[in-house]
Amino acid sequence: MRQDLDLRYWQARYGEYIEIVRSWSQRTVEIYTGELRGFFGYLERQGVTQLGRLSRSHLEGYRLEIFQARYRDKPLAKATQQVRLTGVKQFARFLYRENYLLLDIADGFEIPKANDSLPRAVISEREAVALVTAPDVTTVVGMRDRAILEIFYGTGIRNSELRLLILDQVDLEHGLLRIDHGKGSKGRMVPMGEEARAWLEHYMDNARASFVRREDQKLVFMGTLKGEKMPRGWLSLLTRRYAEKVGIVKTVTPHVLRHSCATHMLRHGANVRHLQTLLGHASTDTTQRYTRVELSDLAAVVRRCHPREQLGDA
Repeated sequence: MRQDLDLRYWQARYGEYIEIVRSWSQRTVEIYTGELRGFFGYLERQGVTQLGRLSRSHLEGYRLEIFQARYRDKPLAKATQQVRLTGVKQFARFLYRENYLLLDIADGFEIPKANDSLPRAVISEREAVALVTAPDVTTVVGMRDRAILEIFYGTGIRNSELRLLILDQVDLEHGLLRIDHGKGSKGRMVPMGEEARAWLEHYMDNARASFVRREDQKLVFMGTLKGEKMPRGWLSLLTRRYAEKVGIVKTVTPHVLRHSCATHMLRHGANVRHLQTLLGHASTDTTQRYTRVELSDLAAVVRRCHPREQLGDA
């Protein structure tokens, strides 16, 4: 078997396995199978012609290459290294599980631990209001965009969750969205606030029909008036465009709105456990990273709550 055919065959088999057996999301499947391209390139440079010749030394060598790699004269972020090497490790274990490798060469293979860094900057509550009210709601496109932004900020759902939202998942009467395929293929019910529910209903009643070109169209939101599905990255461009329109200098994406939703709710007294359920996190550890505490908030708490601040010069 030619090398390129061997690699493509097992890459496709691996993708089917993690999608069907492991029930990973389509986006995760694309990421992990796509990351194999760099590993395959490394194997070619090492003269490996069949994956059956794969050894632990190849994994170790690729880890060193990833560690030494540079992007814009900087080392790759630990999170990037982690994703690339995790994909390779899982792939090697898949080959062993399929009896293509005689040894589990990935056993004990260590992955760099990503830094538990703070999330990217959130926007202020004032900026969030300016952003969601930016669309011209006298047009059908503006009504659609207003509903999209209100839902992002009002519920904290992910980009892909909104992009793939279908009519059956919307319960306007009770103000709920049913997310069937969240991260890790986990479903959940997400309540909408009154503003998000009202603008979604307004869009459904007055604008959605202008985007529909097929009777069997089930998507709630379409990218164009031709009824086309929103491509990946489209919603990020939409949020950035409206952020620039209202003068927000930060880079605003749906993920930033997700962070902002969680941070603002925490600031107003929301329980971390409740936010965990709302955001669809498997662990509160993840929620804590989303709900970062701004230094200005922390300073205000110190001034308000520390006993030394209350005593003055006494």
